[in-house]
Amino acid sequence: MLEGEHLDALKKDHIGRIEQNAKDYVNRLWDLAKKDRDKYAAVEELIESVKAQTTEDFHDYVDTVFFAHRAVRHGYDEDSPTWDFANSVFFTTTMLTSIGYGYVAPSTFGGRLFGVIYCLIGIPLTLVTVANVAKFLSESIFFLHYEIWNKCLEWKARRKGVVEVDPAQPMFGDDENEEEILDRVKLVRFPPLTVFMFVFVYGCLAAAVVRYWETWTYVESLYFIFISILTV
Repeated sequence: MLEGEHLDALKKDHIGRIEQNAKDYVNRLWDLAKKDRDKYAAVEELIESVKAQTTEDFHDYVDTVFFAHRAVRHGYDEDSPTWDFANSVFFTTTMLTSIGYGYVAPSTFGGRLFGVIYCLIGIPLTLVTVANVAKFLSESIFFLHYEIWNKCLEWKARRKGVVEVDPAQPMFGDDENEEEILDRVKLVRFPPLTVFMFVFVYGCLAAAVVRYWETWTYVESLYFIFISILTV
């Protein structure tokens, strides 16, 4: 809402400048060709003369196109970014994860102010969410290990015929407090090499997916994925 209308107006303005500059350049070429056509016996000489006199005009035209291209952030590419909802979600997601690809970025004061406020609130919320997900996974793995350990003890007990296990027996005894046990739960620690291999395989698979969708080599896709992961 903040950037879409502004980008459309900016494109329209730059396209108008390009068209006007191109028209002025062509008119300048035409006028010089008509004026000097009788001065030179060979067409090649006339061409060289016109080119020499219109060098600055040509440079002005190139600058106009370049400034337009830069102002709308590749807005004249075949797959140029726009401020539709999908690209806006992509932009806000890269802000929350602090990656910031720069594919789209706000250019208005309102858009930039919103980005600052959005990040000041959204990044802490994202960190809290990630922490809660990590805690949930840690507790889930803890309870999974707890259940597996209990099953092993039950199996040994049944095998020895020592204790008849009640299938309805609760996970915690009467003298145990679930909250106290959860407070003692620590994040599951994996060996660094295991974590590294998991991230590496994860990145290689993601790079294959990116390469399928983009016109990149596998090495370029791998570079993009690992830069994103390491940034976060």
